[in-house]
Amino acid sequence: MERLKTWIGVMSVFLLSCVQASGQERAPGSRVIDVINYEIKVEVQPDRSFLEGEAKVEFLVLEEALAVPFSFNKQLTLLEVYDEEDVSYSLRTDDFATSRIRVQSPDPLQEGTRKTLTFRFEGLLEEDEYAFLDIASSQKAVIDRDGALLLTEGYWFPSHRLAVDPATVTVRVTVPLGFSVVAPGTLDPIETVGLTETFTWRSQDSISQVPVIVARYYRAEYEREAAPLTFYMPEDSDKSMREFADLVDDLVGFYSDWLGPVPFSGLTLTQVRNSQLGMPTAKALILLEPDLVNAHALPVLEIARRVALQWWGHSIHIQRPMDAWLADGFAQFSALKYVESKDPKQFEAELAKQAVEALKYQDTAPIINGLDLEVGSARYQSIVGSKGAWVLYMLGQLLGSEKLDDILSQFYAEYAGRTASIPDFVRSIGDITGDNHAWFFIQWIESVGVPEFRVDYTIFRIQKGGFKIRGQVKQNIELFRMPLDILIETKGQPEEKHIMVDGKTTSFTFDTETLPLKFDIDPKGKILMDSERMRIAVLIALGDEFREAGEFVSAIEEYEKAVSLNARSSLAHYRLGETFFLQHSYSNAANSMRDSLNGDLKPEWVETWIHIHLGKVYDILGQRQRAKAEYQKAINSGNDYNGALAEAEKYLLQPYTKPSGVIG
Repeated sequence: MERLKTWIGVMSVFLLSCVQASGQERAPGSRVIDVINYEIKVEVQPDRSFLEGEAKVEFLVLEEALAVPFSFNKQLTLLEVYDEEDVSYSLRTDDFATSRIRVQSPDPLQEGTRKTLTFRFEGLLEEDEYAFLDIASSQKAVIDRDGALLLTEGYWFPSHRLAVDPATVTVRVTVPLGFSVVAPGTLDPIETVGLTETFTWRSQDSISQVPVIVARYYRAEYEREAAPLTFYMPEDSDKSMREFADLVDDLVGFYSDWLGPVPFSGLTLTQVRNSQLGMPTAKALILLEPDLVNAHALPVLEIARRVALQWWGHSIHIQRPMDAWLADGFAQFSALKYVESKDPKQFEAELAKQAVEALKYQDTAPIINGLDLEVGSARYQSIVGSKGAWVLYMLGQLLGSEKLDDILSQFYAEYAGRTASIPDFVRSIGDITGDNHAWFFIQWIESVGVPEFRVDYTIFRIQKGGFKIRGQVKQNIELFRMPLDILIETKGQPEEKHIMVDGKTTSFTFDTETLPLKFDIDPKGKILMDSERMRIAVLIALGDEFREAGEFVSAIEEYEKAVSLNARSSLAHYRLGETFFLQHSYSNAANSMRDSLNGDLKPEWVETWIHIHLGKVYDILGQRQRAKAEYQKAINSGNDYNGALAEAEKYLLQPYTKPSGVIG
């Protein structure tokens, strides 16, 4: 115990020193330059998948240096780099496998001077050979006949640590007639010259993301109370975005009432091609994948997360890569708060889902690894997003939910339009509560692992009446500390008890009026923890992740692990059957679906979809009567999860046919 207290004390001093250092203008050696402005001019040629242009980068030299690091797409060619005096600079590639380059100055760059470098570049950004497959593309910068998707993480222009060094940006993009260009900022009047048009987007505020989308769009505007909304949608889309606009308007109103004023004068939302987006937002801009736009039901939590990033990701800027939690973790938590305000039961369901997501990768890296986990990856979203949201939820349980809401709104008010770090947030909590919660952040932000609890106890009858329970709460993390609620079910009324878990073993003594029957650890779900039930859920979630990426063999392995832990898990058998169905292994699919029917039938919707899939299998095998019987069972269940009833009714009227293959 003394060793634990000493360790926490030392780490508290260290964290405090970080807080003090974060208040300085610049930690020594942290970075060489501070970019002030990017002025980018490019021409996109869709028919050739070709990009050419130049970028002027204005920056302040923070410390004397001979070379300056930049990131740039290795598929493109830098033709030349020169400064405002036409002095040429040389280039060095750090690693041919990465996008890191260094620009070498003829003479040392002097601290405190302002410089402007002009980069001229060109090259092909062609689509991958197998991009036709029906899975989201992983390319971050691509141009084809349908337009272009140029994401910030695609480094399509030379940039310097943009995520933690925001700057004002002007993007001027020339495209053939018929194409539109969407980027962050406000749009200048469009210039038409011959068979081309030039779109100029200007961001007067410093921004950390500069995605550019080129496509054939129509523009739809919605005047809403919170802010005007502009949607850019594909020309062939006939989907009304009115319901989408209503949700976004409500979200903007919710966040502005809670956190502070709307950080934009108008919000642009644009549908992009089927791609894996890293950061799906920029200042006053939200990117929407086709699956998000065409979802059967509005994806409220995900849209809420993206809107919340306008406050946490683009109004408050993160100071260091390790501070990414202040953007994605805070945005995910804010989205959960919105859901809670609308439907507490749905909030509980979403919180449980986020717990599963958090446990998928939580033991591989701590939250403080931040941007090093690759923004947008499943691991990043699990650790920084989902676990990050759970950390805030647990902090709310510790401090009180209303107190945390006040802390977050005050923190936002203090740092809106500025950069902030995790130590800044820790300091804010200390200033408001008067308590040192460094131990909490060391445990949940800087460390990996979640507890798995076990209770050992002995019951004694007290001579004067009642019962005494002596025992120990055991868990698996050496330096764990957290308040823990225990609900003791008795022959009379349940009794709530509270202890502070400190280390692997914590002893307790409780008195109860009637005979204790059962212990329920953390009955209100205040702590992110592991258990056999959660391990099964995590395996299924990992299988889902592989299945959605088209990696069916890996998906099957994860589902089979889940089945081995609980042979009665209907969901595990159902997901296994779904995957076999996608592989056209119809006999195996039917067997897994039947195993699912013989299981626990949880969640409730699984039975309905089992019958639909069995119906499809029978239709493919030419057994129409058996197929119709299954569709009718699905309809009789009355469960319409994810459009199940419409799906069953459709194939009750006409047989399901499998997609055409190579031989028809």
